[in-house]
Order: sequence, then structure tokens, then C-alpha cells
Amino acid sequence: FDLIFADPPYHLSNGGITCHAGKMVNVNKGDWDVSRGLEIDFAFHEAWILECRRVLKDNGTMWISGTYHSIYICGYALQAGGWHILNDIVWFKPNASPNLSCRMFCASHETLLWAKKSHTAKHFFNYDVVRDGIFEKDILKKPGKQMRSVWYISVPKFSSMKYKKHPTQKPLELLNRIMMASCPQKGLVLDPFCGSAT
Repeated sequence: FDLIFADPPYHLSNGGITCHAGKMVNVNKGDWDVSRGLEIDFAFHEAWILECRRVLKDNGTMWISGTYHSIYICGYALQAGGWHILNDIVWFKPNASPNLSCRMFCASHETLLWAKKSHTAKHFFNYDVVRDGIFEKDILKKPGKQMRSVWYISVPKFSSMKYKKHPTQKPLELLNRIMMASCPQKGLVLDPFCGSAT
């Protein structure tokens, strides 16, 4: 594969509450999203990252999306596996759900890790396209200027979600930007977790 986009379970299911489509709902998604503890969670991430390494071209890159519940353990697994992290991208969500507990800051971003197989690997980066591209809805991206590591992209509106079930559906704009930046024309992309098949 030329590019891998991975959106692994965030392990958010902890009996808490969240806001979904304007309603208070339980955060529990199912047994697949429950943390099994640090060691077992790490082994899970280590295993799927190793399999991704096996099928990724030497000049390919991988993106991993997550929140603070999962992204740091993924980053550690990448580094332990010999990967080189190119960037961490902050996907800022201007229309993020409110924090209903009012006991902590409102989570309004996700982190994306962009990594290549080793420090010396020559990876594909479509620099000119992302520098000169038009991103009208991203108020942080200035025309003709380098793209920064904070991306202003709204989450999908509930009304536009086809099945309205996936708990962390990614907007097409986010995936388009990732592919535009780091996948050659007609490249082959793997999504090992598939989600809603965006």
C-alpha cells in the first residue's frame, strides 16, 4: 500500500456520558471499545501497527487518528517499532460536542500522527498541492503559504451522516486532505479499521 489511514478504537467506553446529535447519551459503544488496561491495549496497538508495516511500501506513510485516550499509546508503539513520526496534526473541530460534565475542558480536537517506516525512508509528500490548494472552510490555511499542523475542519453534521451510527465518523474533507498530501495519483490506500467506509 502507498498510504494507510488507521482510526483504531479510542477505548472511550467507560460508563460516562457524551453529547450525540444534541442529546445526552452513554459513551459505551460496545466491548470492542473498552480498555483492557495499559499492557493489553499496548499489545493490541503494537500488533496491528506491525501488520501495517508489513504491507506498507517502503516509501509509504501511515496516518493514525485518535484522542488522548489512545493516541499516545499508538505513538509509543510506532516509535518502539522503529517508525519515524513526521508530524502530529491537530484536527480542530469548531463544532465539537459540548462537555456535559462541566468538570474539564471541552474536547475540541483529535490528534493525527503521520509516520514513515524509518528515519531514512523517502516518503511521498505533495508539498506544492497542499501549499497552493484552496481550502475555503479552513480559516487557518492562508493561500500560497505552507500548510500548518493545525487543521480547521468541522465534524460531519448529524443530518449528513448516512447511517448515523459511527461514533467518530470522519469528514470527507479530512480524508481528502490526507490523501491529497501523502498519496500519489492512483495510489493504493488501506483503512485497517474501515469504520463507516468513508
